[in-house]
Amino acid sequence: MTDPLTIPPNTIRAHVVDGANIIPEDHIRPSPPRRDWMDDVPAGYIYRCIPLLAANTMGWELLNPVDTSMIWDGGDRIENIKIECQQRGLFTASSHFGSGIATWYVPFLFKTSPDLGLYICGPANHEHNDARPLDAFVRTDWLPFPFTVNWKMSRSGTPVTFKKGEPIARVMPFPLALIDETQLEIVSLSSDPGFKAEVTEFGRARAANVAAQRANIAKAAASGELPSQDGVYNAQYVKAKGNEGGGTPHQTIFKPRPVIDKR
Repeated sequence: MTDPLTIPPNTIRAHVVDGANIIPEDHIRPSPPRRDWMDDVPAGYIYRCIPLLAANTMGWELLNPVDTSMIWDGGDRIENIKIECQQRGLFTASSHFGSGIATWYVPFLFKTSPDLGLYICGPANHEHNDARPLDAFVRTDWLPFPFTVNWKMSRSGTPVTFKKGEPIARVMPFPLALIDETQLEIVSLSSDPGFKAEVTEFGRARAANVAAQRANIAKAAASGELPSQDGVYNAQYVKAKGNEGGGTPHQTIFKPRPVIDKR
């Protein structure tokens, strides 16, 4: 019989901490592909940058529970950052470390299988004014204690706001052995003639693609219309051109699974 407390492979278990009377979707969600600032780019062309779009969709986002504003006076003490929340709670932002750092306590105690930890970082490609997220790697394979989410104010005297539901962090599973067991080698491109030929051809096709884009934009500007979106943007990467026979399916975005509440 399978032990119900054993963490299955490819599973992150989020234990709701005692005293947390929460609705999970108010605090965590799969990372979505869209960003407000990307929506504002003319004709949404930024969404044709497939590597950027893929990064948007990796992992799960932790969300700010209430509207929050803060300001830092440049000092190192806890009281040198003033934080105001629309409604105070266990998991709203507070000053814990000093040095202009705002801290959120997380309503979940994460646990992963023995081969995984969690990489905690800022939400991908999410812009914010005068504050930056602090990254961390947590050994959730054994640590029996919740981690915190932290942002460092980067400019004193400047108000910083976080809206309710705004992502404040991203959690991503990461194999514990991957970094130590991965070897980085430096070689000359000419040592791999086949790969060099692929690079040359990909560059040639990309140059033609960029030229077509610019001609498309210039034509639209001359006519006062929006540029056409007909098949000239990132077609190589979207279709994995050059990867024929590589054996690895080409993935342009990730699809983290919905959170399942098993309480």
